Amino acid sequence: MAIHYNADDVNSTQQEDTALPDDSPRKIAIAANPYSGRGRNRRHLDALIAALSAAGYQVQPLWEKAALAELAVTEGFAETYRCVIAAGGDGTLLHVVNQCRAAPVVVYPMGNENLFARQFGFRCDPRQTVDTIARGRIRQVDLGRAGDRYFTLVASAGFDGYVAQQLAQWRQHGEGLKRVGRLSYALPIVRGMRQYDYPPMTITADGQKFDGCLVMAFNINQYAMKLNLAPGAEPDDGLLDYVIFERPGSMRLFGYALSVMFGRHCRRHDVHHGRARRITIEAQSPVPVEIDGDAVGITPVDISIEPGALRIFDSSRVPG
Repeated sequence: MAIHYNADDVNSTQQEDTALPDDSPRKIAIAANPYSGRGRNRRHLDALIAALSAAGYQVQPLWEKAALAELAVTEGFAETYRCVIAAGGDGTLLHVVNQCRAAPVVVYPMGNENLFARQFGFRCDPRQTVDTIARGRIRQVDLGRAGDRYFTLVASAGFDGYVAQQLAQWRQHGEGLKRVGRLSYALPIVRGMRQYDYPPMTITADGQKFDGCLVMAFNINQYAMKLNLAPGAEPDDGLLDYVIFERPGSMRLFGYALSVMFGRHCRRHDVHHGRARRITIEAQSPVPVEIDGDAVGITPVDISIEPGALRIFDSSRVPG
């Protein structure tokens, strides 16, 4: 086991909550996943829009990805919009933080895992969402950055990147973009266990060098299936929590997975974990990279933290 961090750095950049003034704008943009416009999720969205309108807000739903980017660069956007609501899963939030950070963000979770929403107490509940926005308490949290893309949850290179890459190819094959559910990951994972060759990587975390076959850099401590890979990760400490698995191979990956399930992975001698502000990943053979479940390219990649880069509405003290 190896633990690497400077305890003096922890919690060094935490921000206090602030409140919006009483005369803040009444316009709200909703960045909605196109699949959220179908079935039960459409009913959830209709209920949210009705609740916001009844509370006196002017609501602008945006169903196309390009629409938010266009709105965000319009003159006076930050002064005329109270917030942007990411209505969907973690992928929808990922789109929002990469397109628009001028206004505070609220999450209306309708995805598979909803990890960010779980961390901060956002719920698919119109009343709670309206009360959170009306209360106007703002919290600043960190954003990770991999290359030129921001992320809220995790960036990784290795097996997870391969799975994300395979999933992206499946979604884009044929006509129209396919909807992703939990079972959508089964085939890419099985294929990866059979085909992925685990290229070795060199990882540099604030000057310290490591070798590994899978590296993950966390901004928060949430992960799929409620696995806790980085138990000490905090969203506002100005640091990334990294976990590096040294040994390649599908059987060893399976062993690592068991260790994670039982919360013992950080005790292993072939797992390194710690905290850093900047992590660079290099490899002789290209290694796929993902952020928040989206494939974003291959190594080399430079990962860093931007303290307090995202403003969110604080829902932690809003009754359910």
